[in-house]
Amino acid sequence: MKKKKSMILGSGLLIACCLLTACGSGRKGYSTESATETTDSAPYENSYATDDIYEEDVMTDAATEDAGEGSGSKGMAEESGKQVADNRKLIKNVDMTVETEEFEALTKKLTEKVEALGGYMEKAYVSGKSIQASYDSTRSASFTARIPADRLDEFVTEVSSISNVLDKNESVDDVTLDYVDLESKKKTLKIEQERLTTLLEQADSIETIVALESRLTEIRYQLENMESQLRTYDNLVDFATVYLDVQEVERVTPVAPQSAMEKMKDGFVNSVYQIGRGIKNFVIGLVIILPYLLLWGLIIFIFILIVKGIIKRNQKKAEKRQQSLHASRGNAMSVTVPKESQDFSNDGK
Repeated sequence: MKKKKSMILGSGLLIACCLLTACGSGRKGYSTESATETTDSAPYENSYATDDIYEEDVMTDAATEDAGEGSGSKGMAEESGKQVADNRKLIKNVDMTVETEEFEALTKKLTEKVEALGGYMEKAYVSGKSIQASYDSTRSASFTARIPADRLDEFVTEVSSISNVLDKNESVDDVTLDYVDLESKKKTLKIEQERLTTLLEQADSIETIVALESRLTEIRYQLENMESQLRTYDNLVDFATVYLDVQEVERVTPVAPQSAMEKMKDGFVNSVYQIGRGIKNFVIGLVIILPYLLLWGLIIFIFILIVKGIIKRNQKKAEKRQQSLHASRGNAMSVTVPKESQDFSNDGK
């Protein structure tokens, strides 16, 4: 009997422990160990498993939404950055110095190229005479061309291909902030103008009308100035400015790097060329001034003749004076002998 009682008591304690464990697992959530020990916890197992899946789905959806929002904001930022990059206001300027042996052909090609690209010549100045027209004389030209900004590189490449580029300087001025600031101020002034116009329509006193009209006049003046500045910016941005100096030469200047032998060779050839050019210029200059030399030679010859004539005339006058002086002295010697001399001669007889 004692053994049976003890076995019943142990079985009861075991069942109580299992129930407590099942209840604890039910409070704590899904447990794999409790599921294997008792089947009463199966409903709790399915319930908590579903909740966990729901929470995971919600978290996944939230993460997906966050990722979508992040990618969307990133895309919006990239699109905004692209718009800013596309709307940048850049003023491009190019300064070039070139030389050519065919001055007239180059200037003609430059003008035609500017027009073909949709640009225009803002300024053009040509000075000097052709080498063939005058000795030791060259022509030069200064151009200010306005080229569409998107075709500037094409024009610079064309100039480099038809002339010898000595110097090239490119610069870019970013006026985006100034442009945006002007546009913002313009919008603000327009809003103020609209409000003041509405108030002016409702005003019933002369003082208010005068004050409103005075302010409206100031706003119109500021708006006109801003619109003028914006148009100037637009023109400078849409059309790049190219300052081009062209020089006529008999021989182009080498600009590529040279070795020592090439430098010596070119130096020797250049020295011989300069000597020949100097002799040629001397002969040409001598021929050019020959009429002046003949004229001055004739004038000097006539002057010498006149001087010689004057000198001879003076010499003849001096000779005549001397002859007359000698003649007067001879006459004085042949005058009657004095009385004493005659008495002395008589006494001798």
